[in-house]
Amino acid sequence: MKKLLLISLFSTMGLFAQFNIGDTLPQITLKDQFDKEFTVSNKDTMIIMAFEKDISVAISDYLKKQPSAFLETHHTKYISDISTMPSFITSMFAMPKMKKYPFSVMLINDDFGGQFDKQEGKITVYKLKNQKITDIEFIAPDTLSTLFEK
Repeated sequence: MKKLLLISLFSTMGLFAQFNIGDTLPQITLKDQFDKEFTVSNKDTMIIMAFEKDISVAISDYLKKQPSAFLETHHTKYISDISTMPSFITSMFAMPKMKKYPFSVMLINDDFGGQFDKQEGKITVYKLKNQKITDIEFIAPDTLSTLFEK
């Protein structure tokens, strides 16, 4: 019985291990606000992530001012973790608002977001090359534009 408990504990820890620099991301496929599936691919060089409402609003406000293909042009995926949002709020307010966005937001609705690093009040940025994490940054929302100035 103890052996089974230890195996279960280690398996659970492995499922929610955080991603680090040098790690290869597993295939990440999430639905967006239109219920369309998007996958982080080998062509993507960056993931920008929001884990708080204020951060999500800041990213969305920035992206709404950009051309419609901005994320695709920059080989970037935008992921927002809405798992802590009450389902009533999500369905009545958040989703209708997000459906007005001219870009896709990949949505985390479960514990999957626990695998990503985060800092309060910051945008989490994963830089990628062929699905491998080359850098992890935590940036202030007002510096988001600097990621795309290259």
